[in-house]
Amino acid sequence: MKNNKIRVSLAFNFLSAVLAFVLWGGWAFYINNTSETRFFSAATQALASFGITFILVHMVTYIFHLLPVTPMRIALPAAISVSITGSGLVVAHTLAGTPRIYFTIAPALAVAFVFCVYTALKLHRATTDNKE
Repeated sequence: MKNNKIRVSLAFNFLSAVLAFVLWGGWAFYINNTSETRFFSAATQALASFGITFILVHMVTYIFHLLPVTPMRIALPAAISVSITGSGLVVAHTLAGTPRIYFTIAPALAVAFVFCVYTALKLHRATTDNKE
């Protein structure tokens, strides 16, 4: 059976992941700059952001296609995806010994939510354009 579900491109996914790696790894280093664990915190955030960005795109796409066509189809995949990955970040930074976990991950989660909504909007537009 052929899969007709709309997906985002691999280039979009990879570029987003690389940008997340650089931006949020740098942020984690900056916000934890007085700590001995700043390098470990930065590496944890950079690698997690890279991986999570790949996962987010797939999660949003999967959840998007599960939901009926309603306005919640845009926001709900973002809320679910960011909640799950945010919980994973809290655990990862706790294990890494990051001293300022909230300040390290809050901006990344806010941007991740916007990124997920943007991804869902791209999927919505592609789905709508495909029907015309």
